[in-house]
Amino acid sequence: MSDLNTRMPSGSDVTQRTDEQPAFSADLLELFLQPSNLVSAWKQVRANKGAAGIDGMTIDDFPAWANAGNWKRVMTELRSGQYQPSPVKLWDANKVGNW
Repeated sequence: MSDLNTRMPSGSDVTQRTDEQPAFSADLLELFLQPSNLVSAWKQVRANKGAAGIDGMTIDDFPAWANAGNWKRVMTELRSGQYQPSPVKLWDANKVGNW
C-alpha cells in the first residue's frame, strides 16, 4: 500500500497549470458585465420563461428594477468587491414534500 503513496507520475501522466494568475480575474468580470453579454443572458432567461428567484422578482419585474438604477448599483458593488448576495433558501432534498 505504501507504493501508492510514494509513486511519482511521469511527466506525461499529469497536466499541471503553469499560469500563476487566479482563475477568476478582473478581465473575466468585465467580460461578464459587458452589456452585450447581459442582454444575451436576459434574452435567454426570458425565452425560457424563467421563474422568480428567492427574491420573488419575476422576469416582467426585472426591467423596471434595472431601470431604477439597481443593476448599476449591483455592477458597481461587484467591481469594488462590496457585493453581498442575499441568502439562499435552504432546501432539504430528503424531506418529504419538497417535490
